[in-house]
Amino acid sequence: MSTRIVIDHGPRVEVAAGRTPALRLVPQDGPRRDLASRMEVKFVAPHQDVSTLRKLLEGNGRRLVYNQPVSTVRSIYFDDVQLSDCHANIGGHAIRQKTRLRWYDSLEPQQEMHLEFKWRNFEITGKHRYPLLAERPLAEMTYREIVEELIAVVPTERVADLMERCEPIVIVQYKREHFAARNSPLRVTLDYDLVFYDQTGKNRISTSFPQAMADTVIIEGKAPPGHEQDVREFLYPLAPRISPFSKYFHGCQRLGLVHE
Repeated sequence: MSTRIVIDHGPRVEVAAGRTPALRLVPQDGPRRDLASRMEVKFVAPHQDVSTLRKLLEGNGRRLVYNQPVSTVRSIYFDDVQLSDCHANIGGHAIRQKTRLRWYDSLEPQQEMHLEFKWRNFEITGKHRYPLLAERPLAEMTYREIVEELIAVVPTERVADLMERCEPIVIVQYKREHFAARNSPLRVTLDYDLVFYDQTGKNRISTSFPQAMADTVIIEGKAPPGHEQDVREFLYPLAPRISPFSKYFHGCQRLGLVHE
């Protein structure tokens, strides 16, 4: 009996009998409250300001360490062949979504990763985030196999989103540091050393021919609705310019996939 996952005409992908899935959904108690609905405010600064910004964020708040003080974040962004999600960002659509597979601190996905559907509804954003465990290295699998495995394990309500956005477009990589305000629910991230890897037309995950965007630092404030002013107070006395910076869009642009 064949052990390949196949897509039928129904809404789900069925795993062949006797087959051990390559991906497993990690049970959760419920969605994280800080990801469910929030405001995000982004600021852009020159790369040479990293040390200054780090000192400011540590002085005005406190550093959060999850795995190590500086994490390397990598995400595969999925879209359709028309790059609809990227063009929705360019067009400033008030309601839009991005689909990505994210992992940390390794060039290629290892055992732990997250499938994320990040949505925006006017000024409010949130994530549907699903932690996954890999039973075999994703680097050994084709993109078709990866997508089929994801479709097989995600909750039913997310299947259509994934099937509509199943083309690998770009890997976005950057370094990230986490900070928190002392007296508010505000969280702030400091992102820098951006690198992009083109995935269009690739059969498997590819980290060849990196394209760097080394001149940019992004400070991103994340807070519940109603706490937007906390971000500016956290960054005082600096007043960097607000920017609707999208790493996915800039990756597509830097790789020549879209033009603004």
